Amino acid sequence: MPALIKQVKDNAFSILSNNFSQFFSSCDDLFFDLASKAGSNNEQNLYFDSMREVRIKKPEVWNLFKRRYEENFRVLLNNRISSHRGEFQKEPPDNDAFSLESIQLVGKDDMEQDVAVTGIVTRARIENQELLYQLNCRFDYLMPDVRVSETNNPLDPAQICASVTEALTALDLDIKCKVILLKHLDRTVIVELRNIYSLVNDLLVSAGVLPQIHFDVRKKHTSSNAARQEYGQSFAQGLAEEAEHFANVSAAAAGGVPGAAPQTPYAAPGAAGIPLSQVFDLLSQLRNTGVSIPGAVSASSGRAHSSPIPQEILLDSLTATQLSSEYLQSPQNYDVRSVIAQILEENNRSGKEDVLHESDEDIINLVAMFFDFILDDRNLPVPFQALISRLQIPILKVALKDKSFFKNNTHPSRRLINEIASAALGWDESSETSQEKLYKEVNRIVHDIIENFTGDISIFEHALVKFQSVTKLDQNKANILEKRTQEAALGKAKAEHAKTKARETIYSRLKESRLPESIIQFIVNDWQKVLLYIHLKHGIDSTEWLEAKQVVDQLVWGLRPHFDERSLKRLEKIKVEVLLKISNGLEAINASRESILNSLSIAEQFFDQALQQRLEDADLTDLRPEHLVALGQMEGTSVDDWENMTAAQKQKLKQQAAAKQYVSQVSKIRIGTWMDYTPANSAKSFRCKLALITDPGETYVFVNRFGLRVFEKKLEEFAGDMQSGHVKLLENGILFDRAMDNITDRLKKLAG
Repeated sequence: MPALIKQVKDNAFSILSNNFSQFFSSCDDLFFDLASKAGSNNEQNLYFDSMREVRIKKPEVWNLFKRRYEENFRVLLNNRISSHRGEFQKEPPDNDAFSLESIQLVGKDDMEQDVAVTGIVTRARIENQELLYQLNCRFDYLMPDVRVSETNNPLDPAQICASVTEALTALDLDIKCKVILLKHLDRTVIVELRNIYSLVNDLLVSAGVLPQIHFDVRKKHTSSNAARQEYGQSFAQGLAEEAEHFANVSAAAAGGVPGAAPQTPYAAPGAAGIPLSQVFDLLSQLRNTGVSIPGAVSASSGRAHSSPIPQEILLDSLTATQLSSEYLQSPQNYDVRSVIAQILEENNRSGKEDVLHESDEDIINLVAMFFDFILDDRNLPVPFQALISRLQIPILKVALKDKSFFKNNTHPSRRLINEIASAALGWDESSETSQEKLYKEVNRIVHDIIENFTGDISIFEHALVKFQSVTKLDQNKANILEKRTQEAALGKAKAEHAKTKARETIYSRLKESRLPESIIQFIVNDWQKVLLYIHLKHGIDSTEWLEAKQVVDQLVWGLRPHFDERSLKRLEKIKVEVLLKISNGLEAINASRESILNSLSIAEQFFDQALQQRLEDADLTDLRPEHLVALGQMEGTSVDDWENMTAAQKQKLKQQAAAKQYVSQVSKIRIGTWMDYTPANSAKSFRCKLALITDPGETYVFVNRFGLRVFEKKLEEFAGDMQSGHVKLLENGILFDRAMDNITDRLKKLAG
């Protein structure tokens, strides 16, 4: 296997391994939560049995996936070799999910699974079409004798999902639970494929493989394989509609939100700041050219000569749905698209107006896409995604009634959502989610708006003021604690640097010297403390530091056999000076009087032996292992030791070498950046903020939303975690602005 392809395979697998670890570790919580909400004992037992099945057979499932993943790369390379030898190369099997004809020929259970997988694959391809296009081109360039496309690219969503589907055959699960598991896989693993595609493309670009590729969604290809790369074709859209319908049913079963879109990548830089009028122009352009937005609400009617619904009647219908007992009990089961579709359908049956004004249609689609973004936003913890998404009908009513909603960034409803998103950015899920203060407050606000908002915008203003008053006090406390955490970390970093400097100073002078055992013990244990104290209080440019180092130099020179008259005279001269410095140094660190006298007595004894020429080589010794440990000196590992290393030691050295390329990337991360951090060998993910980078030391200090230290990482260790996929950076910026940038970018791509 070519080295570059192997590196791509290994790096991608490293991230997949981490994502699957999170997938499996969260399956218990998923099925336990479903069991707690089950409507019958049979349903509850079904979920508990599924939870046990996944837990027991997790290693088998993972091994099956790994085997298929490796096989996909081997098949690609074997096709390349066969082609190179002039052998007949068969068309690779089309893993482009499943055609409508094939779905009709399989059983009901298989059909449900196939539709679910097809929806996952289609959405993943649409959301990552540019990165996948670039990846296919670069793989194709590396292997000129094989046409690489979505049908045989081992990292294509279809290949990944096919590997997962094959691996899941090891589980004896009801189809209902298997589909729930697939949807959970979509939320935890498939949505993270974008990171893999970005990493692999960056890796190939850095290796000089097609550094610049211009992507054009309108580009048409002549071959049948290449034609399948057009992700917006009508076949894919029709298939996505079926998958969307099935996903709604599955999401409801899993306690999710019907109509929730898959995770959407953030907008490309430069999309921000586009005028709202241009957004509506894009929507109009798409409508006029017949290009449909996936899942968009249409103004068309099933009857001839239908009239548009007056906005007031549409608002009344929305209010009626909002205040219905079904919505009040389960607002998470409703979304903008389904509510509007239901209103149009009911009006159609009763012979009333069943079409929308184009302006209302555009507003509805914008609001729907806005909440799609919220449900896909990694910045927002899932419980807060669910809470905010319950405001879909109230926000839609605001947007329809107040045309300044999308233009005015100080609109109270927009500010409220932005404030909630900002406060929730560092929120960590706890065992008592419903009792957590922030969650309870947002939950109260959301339900108050749902139950009481009929059109008066002041309800959002009052909610905003109350929420700000609650969070401001908490934020002030967090700022104080964060400052204390920073000060403590800086103090610790300075102390560690001083200790390192003191140890290096001593070791550099003793490593090739021989001294009496008790003198080495004194320098390593007692005088090291003196050097540490002087470094912290006076610094390395001070006279005190120079004199403290000189004591070590004088002991090294003086306490050895001397025979010439000149040396003996010098030794007698420095004896008093050294003893005085030792006394002053030990007093400065508050050593006990007994300890000081004992140290002075030992030093004076050996000075006298040297002056009387009674100090011999037999009285001297080298640094011993315990001294090296006290000085923080670990013997380095040479190349010759590689064969004697354990597998864990070899793996650690490999990871350290691989992490070096990420040091530059890590160095660019700014203080204040939030991230999801899952430390190695930990199933728990932490929401934390980079609060400080110590200098000296290059230690990265992370705090939680309360300002308390979560953990500290050295630069190389942090880079290693980035390389292994343990760190996911969260975007800075206001939620509404990021959402509009993302929506605009998607519309511009569709419009070409």
